Amino acid sequence: MTERGEGLSSIEAQARLARDGPNEIARVRPNPTLDLLRKFWAPIPWLLEGSIALALLTHRAKDAVAVALLLLLNVLLAFVQERRAERALDLLRARIVAHAKVRRDGVWGTLASRELVIDDLVRLVVGDVVPADIAVDIGALQIDRSALTGESVPDEVAAGQCVYAGSTVTRGDATGRVIATAERTKFGKTAALMRDIHTTGSVQRLVLGIVRSLAIAGAVVVLAVSAYAMTQQIARSEIVVFALVVVLAAIPVALPAAFTLATALGALELSQSGVLVTHLTAMEDAASMDVLCSDKTGTLTLAAIRVDRTTPYPPYSEADLLQFASATCDVAGQDPIDIAVLAAARSLDAQPLHVERLIPFDPQSKIAQASVRLADGTQALVAKGAPSALGLDFPSLDALAARGDRAVGVTIARNAVTLAVGAIGLADPPRPDAAQLVAAIVARGVEVRMITGDAPATALHVAAEIGIPSLSVDASVFPDQKLQIVQREQAKGRIVGMTGDGINDAPSLRAANVGIAVSNATDVAKAAASIILTRPGLDGVLAAIDTSRRIYQRMLTYVVAKIVKYFEIVFVSSAGFFIFHHFMLSATLMVALLVLNDFATLSIATDRVAPSRGFDAWHVGRLVAASALLAVVTASSIVAFIFYLDRAAALDLAQLRGATFVAMVGVGQIALLALRERDAIFRHPPSRFLALAVTFAILAAAAIAFFGVLMPPLPPRVVAQSIAFVLLVGILLLAIKRPIYGAFGIGRDRGASTALSEESAQS
Repeated sequence: MTERGEGLSSIEAQARLARDGPNEIARVRPNPTLDLLRKFWAPIPWLLEGSIALALLTHRAKDAVAVALLLLLNVLLAFVQERRAERALDLLRARIVAHAKVRRDGVWGTLASRELVIDDLVRLVVGDVVPADIAVDIGALQIDRSALTGESVPDEVAAGQCVYAGSTVTRGDATGRVIATAERTKFGKTAALMRDIHTTGSVQRLVLGIVRSLAIAGAVVVLAVSAYAMTQQIARSEIVVFALVVVLAAIPVALPAAFTLATALGALELSQSGVLVTHLTAMEDAASMDVLCSDKTGTLTLAAIRVDRTTPYPPYSEADLLQFASATCDVAGQDPIDIAVLAAARSLDAQPLHVERLIPFDPQSKIAQASVRLADGTQALVAKGAPSALGLDFPSLDALAARGDRAVGVTIARNAVTLAVGAIGLADPPRPDAAQLVAAIVARGVEVRMITGDAPATALHVAAEIGIPSLSVDASVFPDQKLQIVQREQAKGRIVGMTGDGINDAPSLRAANVGIAVSNATDVAKAAASIILTRPGLDGVLAAIDTSRRIYQRMLTYVVAKIVKYFEIVFVSSAGFFIFHHFMLSATLMVALLVLNDFATLSIATDRVAPSRGFDAWHVGRLVAASALLAVVTASSIVAFIFYLDRAAALDLAQLRGATFVAMVGVGQIALLALRERDAIFRHPPSRFLALAVTFAILAAAAIAFFGVLMPPLPPRVVAQSIAFVLLVGILLLAIKRPIYGAFGIGRDRGASTALSEESAQS
């Protein structure tokens, strides 16, 4: 074994490196092929795969191919969306410092930090980011642990104590032994917490809820109609086609794609406001977010120490106190306490003293001293440091502690008499806009909670200043406890947002439905978050909330229209069977209907809407009930129209099916315009792209019918009557939607705050 002071030998270090592995976060490489194959094992693919099997079993190869194309499109859209969100652990690995000063074979040198092993002798100086967990043997350090603990006030580390990976050395010089590397460090354990954290987005829950509700309703209808059809000696192949149509209609094939497009456009819009969205699912959840858990340091505060309060003792004044304190400060150093004291002294125009000798702050004695010459020519020794280390009584400490300040005492000694000049309270002040932003977030129906590693007194004082109730403050928490708080709120069924800036915030940022890294966040926090603010403050949070709520309003229109279309198909197919003793849509026309209706409605992602005034929540039961009622009206209208054509236009069965196809495509598209806002009339005109897409889909269906594609051609008069019928249904929907929406509480969460004005809702 090499002597302790000489460090490890290169041979021994290589053996330990081979045994323990490199000092870096283990890399997990997803297999793209396996990820793509897994996309075929999910609720929507299951339904599509079942439809393909049903079509093949009944020898309907053309229908099976059409459904297979839908399946492939759905899988590819899901795969592309997920691949965008796989960057967090890569940035985590880059967070460990690139190089370290290490003694090997009795010689000091510089090595890549990934090569550090247990018992390596490492030297730490000012400016170093600690590369591993290290037990200090010689020397003393002042350490900034804010990235790990959230605590903005630096800590002192003396010989015999430990310093942890990810901390930054702000003062001192020390050597020590590596005691933990890679994922065995406190930093590494934080990263490990993040690896297995996965959240389920609101879209996944919404899709499952819609499919479950529609599948139950469809199964009931299929069983009832099939039972009746068998009594009427209807061919089983016809019954299979009907079941296939109902199953296909129940699958919200384009819903994930619609959300992807809407959130991607929203992310592009937010990037112009200094908000970068790295995980699109966060945009889905931000609309429903009802609690925002915020770190304190660097998020709600400036992450910079300031003089919060001074308490001079007679006969000294505040200017005297700051004048004496500034004499002990190193004007060329980077000590945050010295910087704060010097700034406060300059603000009072305190005249600097003539310093004859400066003894910088010693982490072991916790005191800085200066020999000064006073204005009267006498000499004095001024000291600044921890009150307990100065040996005098400082009666104002309780008042400073009540404010959550860190106290620094100042003394002066002359003529063999030492007096306490006063105490200085240091604090990390709230951001100037913090109170206003908290109030604005609360006005949007979102509870704001403070979660911080700071002491309770400090946290409560800051919370009171910015308007957060004491019951919404969690102080003195560690990274795993922050994660537990987020998961506890999620277990209550809440949609949780989390803001933070340090390594200590990373696990909770990853676990939250909406993880938000502020502008000064570490790389780890940014990697863990799904939204990154590039400008100081929380203005970006407000922008994200409003943008996500606009996306919600767009997707609400899509979801309602989708459910209405489903019940239309079931109702029209069933009613057509009872009236005409035939089902009114073939499987091929059903696929064409899905393509024109579902994928044309992707244009809803560009629609002009205002954000809702309170947090939004997906209530599948309400949506299904309201949509079913709307569908009764539209489907009844379609059946009546087809019955009219059967009597007035003398069409055969194939032509009646074609007319049904045109009517259902047209009604599905006009419903997007009529149902897109929750008011009786348009407050905001539809986007140009939406208007063009709706027009194109209706005209495309009319052209298919006119030229006889997939069906016998329809007479021009019947095509014109179909378009006129569609417009009349649109007017009818405008008249009935408002009372139906109001009865089921669609469009606004009735339990949310409505404090925003209409003007701010549209901003």
